[in-house]
Amino acid sequence: MSPRNAVTFDIRDAATGRPMPGKLSFVGIHGTPLPQFTHRDVGLRIEGGIAAYHRVMSLSGEGRVELPHGHYQVTVSRGPEWDAVVVPDLHVGAAPVAVQASLHHVVDTTGWISADFHVHSAASSDCRVPMEDRIFEFASDGVDMLVSTDHNYIADYAPLIEELGAQDVLASMPGDEITTGLWGHFGAMPLAPDAGEAGQGAPQVRHRNIAQIFGGIRKTDPAAFVQVNHPRLDEEIGYFDLTGFNAASERAPKRMFSFDFDAIEVLNGYQDADRRSIERNIEDWFLLLSHGRRITATGNSDTHHLHYNLGGYPRNYVQVPDGDPRTLKGADVARAVRAGRSFFTTGPFVKVTSGNAGLGDLAPAPGGQAELDIEVQAAPWVEVGSVTLYLNGVETQRFAVDPGDATALRFKKHVSVKLERDTFAVARVDGNRLMWPVVGDGAHFGVRALALTNPIYFDTNGNRRFDAPKPLR
Repeated sequence: MSPRNAVTFDIRDAATGRPMPGKLSFVGIHGTPLPQFTHRDVGLRIEGGIAAYHRVMSLSGEGRVELPHGHYQVTVSRGPEWDAVVVPDLHVGAAPVAVQASLHHVVDTTGWISADFHVHSAASSDCRVPMEDRIFEFASDGVDMLVSTDHNYIADYAPLIEELGAQDVLASMPGDEITTGLWGHFGAMPLAPDAGEAGQGAPQVRHRNIAQIFGGIRKTDPAAFVQVNHPRLDEEIGYFDLTGFNAASERAPKRMFSFDFDAIEVLNGYQDADRRSIERNIEDWFLLLSHGRRITATGNSDTHHLHYNLGGYPRNYVQVPDGDPRTLKGADVARAVRAGRSFFTTGPFVKVTSGNAGLGDLAPAPGGQAELDIEVQAAPWVEVGSVTLYLNGVETQRFAVDPGDATALRFKKHVSVKLERDTFAVARVDGNRLMWPVVGDGAHFGVRALALTNPIYFDTNGNRRFDAPKPLR
């Protein structure tokens, strides 16, 4: 083995001076290879956190890790609400070295919490990541709520969060990825774990069609929301592909197709690198909205690893009355998601309002005159290149954003539009630069900035409801 030495780290909140959770991403430079603390999806416990592959994830913000002698670029971060500190050339040699960083909370998310609604741990047969490691991962990347969605198993992170002392920075919600061979995969949350039942009380799928599965959730867990996971990710696990669903006609050749779901996962983390299905998913979603179906768009990591496909990329921001992790309730989050008071993002934070109306709300547009305010914030390390406005699923305006702008407020614009009928408005934000080394692997799995809001609905005729522009029913 090559000689090694200790690197101590100290990550602090610039506003308070106190240590806080954070992540260190190490990249070898000047001929030094990319470090590999581990070669599998189980973190190495170190002082102050865990080390996995080339990253350190810390709950305390203070600790030490050993590295081979060499030169490293180190990026210290805590997710897309915070700036990042880059140490351009850390020389690890015979003498101990230290990394110190004070991070600023630069994105104002008051009134919103972030959550990832599709997360796997070792409670899933296709994942090796210990539940404890997920807590280090999510807290270090600034996700507010960790949701368990293992395959046909309800895991509960709350006792482990308490044991690790992370309850001040991380909330949790028990859920399940309902996994079937005939219908696809679906998320349901929050669910109540039951240690006396198979799968900790996970919804039963054997000998049940999808309508019966959905109906069972509504009966036993009425506060839960139901999400179609990766509706078009591979033909054997996507609900829309498995059933042959056509969103334009809302017909599916497979009998017993059910619309009794609340959300569809428009962006799945595995699809983020090449965007294999997102445009098709957006098209499906726009068609459902046009037909009058109030379906919420979500974006989730579907993480099974501690490497390229990291938890919280993408994540959902949800508007809730109480965002304190110690008192945050899963039922409040589910209620807000069902109401469309959310958006998903890999980085940018987006606000869209019309007067007092926000995402999921019905806004007046007398005489067809609609007013919108769009605001985009992003940390300096997150590139924003464009903002697109869709009306009834049609791209109406696209605004270029200076990708070199490193201020937190990247875009702010008041938009007036003339509408001919009731209309839903959606905003999308895109960036082109890879977000490596904070997320992705820098080679085969690149993550870029992408955010998509849920709609504001405009009432043009004053009847205080949204009249679908293309009703089928």
